[in-house]
Amino acid sequence: MKVLRDPQIISGFVFEQPVDELPELTHCGEALCCEGHYRGPHTHPAFEFLYLSRGRCTWRAHGETSVQHMGDLYIAYPGEKHSTGPKRNPENHHLWMGVDLEKIGRDGVRLAARLRAARPRLVTGCEEVEPVLRALMRQVVAHRTRRTEAIVASIRLFIVLLEQRLDAAAAKPEGTEPAARRLPYSHAVQKAMDYLQQNLERRLPLTDLAAVATARSVPHFCTQFRREVGLTPAAFHLQLRLNAAREALRQPAIDVTTAAQQYGFSSSQHFSTQFRRAFGVTPRAWRRGAG
Repeated sequence: MKVLRDPQIISGFVFEQPVDELPELTHCGEALCCEGHYRGPHTHPAFEFLYLSRGRCTWRAHGETSVQHMGDLYIAYPGEKHSTGPKRNPENHHLWMGVDLEKIGRDGVRLAARLRAARPRLVTGCEEVEPVLRALMRQVVAHRTRRTEAIVASIRLFIVLLEQRLDAAAAKPEGTEPAARRLPYSHAVQKAMDYLQQNLERRLPLTDLAAVATARSVPHFCTQFRREVGLTPAAFHLQLRLNAAREALRQPAIDVTTAAQQYGFSSSQHFSTQFRRAFGVTPRAWRRGAG
């Protein structure tokens, strides 16, 4: 496993050839990326399926830019050079896997042929593949007995679910599109996220957030927020405050103590602990490198 250490990545990991006895799975990974995310042109030997669990992304291949929303699946083809779009991405969370489909039995061969013929780039509304990808990566990490069997089962289920989506898209009459593109977040959660972004100087009570979101109760709000965003409100707000503090440390006039106070941390030590946990370096080391 390679832990991703990058100023654009809050946390993440990637496995190259994760299972020796299963070369069909070429790579897999997960990343929580901060605003400004960029990935340069690169290729993979197999199909890459990239699922967006949170936020929004743009990707580019063969001069074509695709805008990916939460729940969408982006497909990069074997040997195809692809990258993020012309503008850097906002904050996002995505999971991916690379698979040599032709080596995953008849179902894989059929799907590979179908993809190569139709060349779909973006498959929308694929929320059901997220738990499958997460289950696959848990098996990769855990080294449990029969893990290869479990991973192959996950890949086969992924293939079936993707074909279901392709079938549904093919069944739509030509020229029919939804009246409005589904927003990445519900109105209530988006209001709470905006409020959190506007109040980075202190921790916020959950009751305040639930009121802003006009939720019927605090537990209901927390459940809805975590389901859509993938983090608790407190963890999401901490991430925002750490990102803002990291940017503030680029300024010569802002030292670690000032940044800690400005973004609502109880002490410089607490700030340093949270900063290192999120970014892999201390605030002082980051400040020296960014200066």
